[in-house]
Amino acid sequence: MPTSTHKTCFVIMPFGERIDAKGNSIDFDDVFEYIIKPPLESMEVEVIRCDKLPNAGSIHRDMLHHIFNDELAVVDITMLNPNVFYELGVRHTLRRSGTILIRKQGTQNPFNIQGMRTIEYDVSLGGASKAKEKLEESVRFALSNSASDSLVYDVFPNLTLTLPSN
Repeated sequence: MPTSTHKTCFVIMPFGERIDAKGNSIDFDDVFEYIIKPPLESMEVEVIRCDKLPNAGSIHRDMLHHIFNDELAVVDITMLNPNVFYELGVRHTLRRSGTILIRKQGTQNPFNIQGMRTIEYDVSLGGASKAKEKLEESVRFALSNSASDSLVYDVFPNLTLTLPSN
């Protein structure tokens, strides 16, 4: 039941099972279901991923809508996927705060985001529990604090965005 305090989180990540650079299989649907969703849903935050939307029409339109409008974004950079980084760049341009990076343990942040805090997860039971706790802490902080987590707004702190009315 949505209220005026209803919060949403857009999840930017690969879908399905993928093989990482080290030859390990990662099921990103499991990461979504068992690491990302539980702490957010326990905080009554609606969790949205584009491939889970029942809408017809442009997936890109929905993606951009959620990147801009959702209070939170969780971005899994594990596969160093160009689509994920494109969406992260758009998010950093459109939103000053509320973006949380995650990655599978052992993944390195690329140069342009090396200084950004990133939650590591391990798909083991203990590793998943620790990641969920850290994700919940980060979400609580992001919802209660408007400090910039965007490289774009860190460099251009007075940047304002004006969208045309539809």
